Amino acid sequence: MQMKVGSMLVKSRVITEAQLEEALKNQVIFGGKIGTNLIELGYLTPEKLAEFLSKNKGVPAIDSRQLESIRAEVIALIPVEIVKKHLVIPVSVDKKRLTIAMADPADLATVDKISFMTGMYIIPVVIPEIMLITAMERYYKIKRETRYIAITRDMRREARVEESVEINEIPAPPTPAKAKAEEKEEFIEIPEFDGFDNTEIPDEPEPVAIEAEAEVEAEVKVKIEVEEGYSLTDMCSSLAGATSRDAIGEALMEYLRRKHFRAALFLPKEPVITGWLAAEEAGYVNNFGDVRIELSAPSLFMQVIETKNFCMGQLLSTTDLKAASSIGAKDHPA
Repeated sequence: MQMKVGSMLVKSRVITEAQLEEALKNQVIFGGKIGTNLIELGYLTPEKLAEFLSKNKGVPAIDSRQLESIRAEVIALIPVEIVKKHLVIPVSVDKKRLTIAMADPADLATVDKISFMTGMYIIPVVIPEIMLITAMERYYKIKRETRYIAITRDMRREARVEESVEINEIPAPPTPAKAKAEEKEEFIEIPEFDGFDNTEIPDEPEPVAIEAEAEVEAEVKVKIEVEEGYSLTDMCSSLAGATSRDAIGEALMEYLRRKHFRAALFLPKEPVITGWLAAEEAGYVNNFGDVRIELSAPSLFMQVIETKNFCMGQLLSTTDLKAASSIGAKDHPA
């Protein structure tokens, strides 16, 4: 199994295990590549990430100055549909040699496709996700997702500081107070969660009572609503007011544990998955963060990681059953 970027960064001592753990939690909630999440948390700079990716993939890294003034005739060489689909952007042309910045310069099929399309020899260079997304918006008008706006704003601020002061240390992550203040500068958007369906929650069943008084029926309905407690609306309100990833995880789990008999949130951290939060009928599972399960194929976990899509089905593999048993499932783990 190929080692992921996060694990390689830890192995190379560019970041710590704790920083990777925090970035993985961020990634579970907001998505994006692990490098983008590390930049967002302040554990890595785009330049440092580009340098690391260059060494790891064996291709040159993009120079941020190359992205400042790409000529219109160069941009016109690759249509917007190809840019969006393959996450590439043309940078420069030298006779019949076209330099393109790619999120995955090892994607030889895309390199061949662009070479055939343009009739040029392709020179791929690696580019971090956040720099690519910013360039795509600037030159192709491909709108960024809301979460990337704050990151690029901080990058511009740091760039202005670096013009007069040489910075040798990676900036510390923003304090909760600072993050909350900056959130007010941007409109707040509740992130989409692929694991939830969008169907409406059915109304609470009317209590059955023959010739019951209206007041009695109302009291029974109120009691049922109190017992149910935490609705989808409550979860959304909690997410909107959350100021940390742990608060987001708790908001999700409060909803999930009322909707399902057992529920758990795991973090993929190759070559294992680690526990984050879990709950069963009796309440939250203690010390679930200590759970470590080795990834092995075939498993539903590997299917979700590789396809980046949700999966619904019976748990069959050893990995899936072990994960289920960690939250109390035995005879019927599904």
